[in-house]
Amino acid sequence: MRCSIKAASAPNSLEAINLSVSEATGCDYCLAAHTLMAKKAGFSSEQIHALRRGEYAEEMQLDALVKFAQTLVTTTGTLPEADVAALRNAGFSDQQVIEIISAISAILFTNMVNRVNDTVVDFPKAD
Repeated sequence: MRCSIKAASAPNSLEAINLSVSEATGCDYCLAAHTLMAKKAGFSSEQIHALRRGEYAEEMQLDALVKFAQTLVTTTGTLPEADVAALRNAGFSDQQVIEIISAISAILFTNMVNRVNDTVVDFPKAD
């Protein structure tokens, strides 16, 4: 399942979402897969760990993106307007906010399927 965030100026936005959401949900399979993909995309181990924690001080858009993703999947109820405003302040349009939510939904679904099926991690596990 692949989504895209059209016109996002932050490179590798989708990998950032995948890492932060997979960490928040505890999906070992997706963490391993997306850690490998993030390394291939040029992220260092330190950057990958930061994205998994839901922070990325090096880039305002990626930082806002992973904070939003983790907040959305780890909280309940209506999201405070300030959380959406942080995305807009980082340069994301309303359309991109919807695309971001779609990408979060896609990886969340994949995380759940892998957790329910206890999918075997058949490549290096995330450190």
